[in-house]
Amino acid sequence: MTRLLITLLATAALLVLGACNNNKVIAQDDRFGGPSPADSLFFSLERTPCFGKCPAYRINVYRSGLATYKGISHSKFEGDHKGRMSADTLALLLAKAESLGFFAMQDKYDGQVTDLPSTIIRVISKERDKKVVARHKIPAEFKELSAYADELLLGVSWQPVPAQH
Repeated sequence: MTRLLITLLATAALLVLGACNNNKVIAQDDRFGGPSPADSLFFSLERTPCFGKCPAYRINVYRSGLATYKGISHSKFEGDHKGRMSADTLALLLAKAESLGFFAMQDKYDGQVTDLPSTIIRVISKERDKKVVARHKIPAEFKELSAYADELLLGVSWQPVPAQH
């Protein structure tokens, strides 16, 4: 019985150390986020409200894999949530952004229209920091990136953050 307990404790310790080490590997990878601080923002996706029932929310993904979700209106989740991403998910987001030419896109796609929601994407990788606000006459590549990000990020196991009083 004692031998089994020692084995279980040793296995648990290895899992905890492995999880901490895995986060450290992500945090040190400067493809995801700026040069400092260690847990800097890597990717954000925001969808703004419209006059109708457009889902409005903001997702921030940090270099460590920590992610935050704020459901504003008509969204999958309401209020503040948090989740975790793997390094693979971060790499997939960056690869998709690069393959679609995100860093070469215009900073703004807009026009004389009043009831369209905006989609705002920001990607920070090494020395690159690009934010695109898209509302009207949006290129297909941007739409593809935002749909891909939704697919990856909305599927995360989001946990509600208790309200602070």
